[in-house]
Amino acid sequence: MKKTITTAIFAGVAFASSAQAQLSNVSGGLMLGGGYLEDPEKAYLFGQFRGTFYEDDAFSHTAFLEILGHTDDATLSFNTPGGTVFEDGDVTFINITANYELEAKLFGPISVYAGAGIGAEIVTVDDRFDIELDSDTNFVAQVFMGLRADFQNGFLMQAGARYLMREDFSLLGDQFVTEDSWAFEIGVGLQF
Repeated sequence: MKKTITTAIFAGVAFASSAQAQLSNVSGGLMLGGGYLEDPEKAYLFGQFRGTFYEDDAFSHTAFLEILGHTDDATLSFNTPGGTVFEDGDVTFINITANYELEAKLFGPISVYAGAGIGAEIVTVDDRFDIELDSDTNFVAQVFMGLRADFQNGFLMQAGARYLMREDFSLLGDQFVTEDSWAFEIGVGLQF
């Protein structure tokens, strides 16, 4: 839990510092969405706290803090004096990343965006009673791209793809290993 709180504090400070450096040109925003990870074939949700620090008629540059999470099913095995016992559980993944995005305006409200981010992935494993059995914090990076519609009232809609690069992790004696994954998503947001 200390790792989770420490990581969240550092990410928040880094994002706030970068936004304050260009305060006179910053516009803010909030994006919420969800998608589907090809591996482990699970849905995920994300939230972004966005700050655009430069924008003209053709391009905009944005930095944002993102929190992305999903849960995967797990079968836990425990060695007991009577033999091996199997139990259902959950593995929860929370990614906290600092990201840069370049957006190119195409026509009308439509634009294309692309970017990258780095951060930490907090992985926890819980038993069927939601008791945390183990956790690990690892490096995560991502690249992303997509199409966005930016309506004049500050309402945003987007559809895109991302590639998550995840560090292998160890839980309960190396029982869990993750793979890099493609993901496809949609999101809605407000710009202010």
